Amino acid sequence: MVIETSGSPFPLRYRFDDTLSARTRDCLLALLRDRRDEGICPSEAARVLAGQLGTEWRDLMRPVRLVAAELAREGRVEIRQNGKRVDILDARGPLRLHYRGW
Repeated sequence: MVIETSGSPFPLRYRFDDTLSARTRDCLLALLRDRRDEGICPSEAARVLAGQLGTEWRDLMRPVRLVAAELAREGRVEIRQNGKRVDILDARGPLRLHYRGW
């Protein structure tokens, strides 16, 4: 199975394994719980996952951003760039993920 479901904003080329999706989601939510006030950079999650999986963190940036987009779509995460809400699928450059509520 893949992360994509009907109505998902992700093109087919961005589909990836559910196991990686679940691990990425768990990692993001755990980091957000620990840093509710300041939020996190997506690369922080990619680095934690890379340590767990024994891979290069940059290779995990796309999965992290896609899972963050799903969490934002669910209303659990707010994605900001320069203090303004943005769509992570369109944003370029540094951004932060912020807790919105569990």
